Amino acid sequence: MRKFILVLTVSIFIAGLVGCEKFVSGFDSNPLSPVDASASTTFVGAELSYVMFFEGYPAFVSAIWTQQIHGFDRQFLQLQTYQTTTDDINNDWNTAYAGALSNLRIVEGKCTSPSLANLKGAAEILEGSLMGTMAALFGDVPYSQAIQYPNLTPVFDGQMAVYTAALGVLDQGIADCNSNLAPLAQDMLSLGGVGTRWVKFAHSMKARYLMHTARSQTYSATVLNKVIAEAQQGILSTTGSEDANATHGTVQSQNQNLWYSFMVVDRAGYMDATVAGTFAIPMLQARKFDGKSNETGRLGFYFNPALTNLNTTATGAYAISATYPMFRASETHLLMAEAYVRLGNTASALTELNNARTYNNSVFKNTSTLYVASDFATTAALQQAVLNETYLSLMHQVEVFNFMRRIDYAISYKDSAGNTKSIAPTRGTIFPQRFIYSTNEATSNPNQPAVPPDGLFIRTPANK
Repeated sequence: MRKFILVLTVSIFIAGLVGCEKFVSGFDSNPLSPVDASASTTFVGAELSYVMFFEGYPAFVSAIWTQQIHGFDRQFLQLQTYQTTTDDINNDWNTAYAGALSNLRIVEGKCTSPSLANLKGAAEILEGSLMGTMAALFGDVPYSQAIQYPNLTPVFDGQMAVYTAALGVLDQGIADCNSNLAPLAQDMLSLGGVGTRWVKFAHSMKARYLMHTARSQTYSATVLNKVIAEAQQGILSTTGSEDANATHGTVQSQNQNLWYSFMVVDRAGYMDATVAGTFAIPMLQARKFDGKSNETGRLGFYFNPALTNLNTTATGAYAISATYPMFRASETHLLMAEAYVRLGNTASALTELNNARTYNNSVFKNTSTLYVASDFATTAALQQAVLNETYLSLMHQVEVFNFMRRIDYAISYKDSAGNTKSIAPTRGTIFPQRFIYSTNEATSNPNQPAVPPDGLFIRTPANK
């Protein structure tokens, strides 16, 4: 009898557990916290992080340090005079690695079928683009061992090695896209998921990063010809129809233009843009003194009529739903123009410079006329015109900081009296040369290189 009672008690207990398990079945998973997502959905999330990095704080800092906008209040006033801390970059370092790169790797891992080669290629193109810019900004960065759990302390690869790897990933992305040019199911860039446009985006990116490395190769004919070859396959339409832009909407904290969100909603007054506080505005104003340039359209697109701030109105560059450039055709043409002029091919350089001016007339509604050979007395004068135009064509982008460091900030313009005005540091005699590493990486990864107190002003290997 005791055995019977014991067995009965155990049976009732087990039945109760099974009944309770059935009762709570399905309630222990949160539908708002999915453990997996499709490759296409993950890709859009990766694109979002990619855009946040290129359009957000790194672009703000780049624009301030190249004097295309002015840091006016609080920590942005300190940025104006090159005062920054390792805490300032924490969020963006995390966005680049945990947000963008990790999700791009997930997408690439999911796309094992040839039918998904187009999506895999697009992810690889974004990865190569992201890591090329990370190398440009920071120098040595984790890449070969990055996003490889359980390794939480990846080595920092040398800057030039990262460039080489990033170019290789771009090549793989081009090959994968070309193997399946079917449109992507989802795409938050203006490329609209069109495979041929993604391939052009990749070729333009390759031209950009090859030019990044050109200085360290003393601008050899070999690397300059590679820049030209890639650019010729890149984004070229002078109407802007092939440009790679981030698209935006009007919902606060969801899809607004990030510059609008920062300057109007989140941190009004932290930045402004005045004639006295920038180099870009007086440079645009002075362009008319060459007798061939009218920058009224571009000046009004970026800056308000009073020239006290950026243009956040409905027709401005920073309207609430305005697109933001990841890569413009004008940059592709100017990369070729610089390569040609350094090779001594002034005729082709002039053609590409004029292509950029045609782009400006079409996209910004400038009314400039084309240059002719007699407008430039020397090859050096033509090269200066190319560099000046590149500075303005990269307005408020991360890439303007990369470009300015590579050319030693050698831009200038002539005022109404014919005097040359050159850009000068806002503090001291040295311009910033890199971003400094984040606090979070320093405290969690012993492989991070030591950063001396003046690390902000130490050139990266590409620019030595």
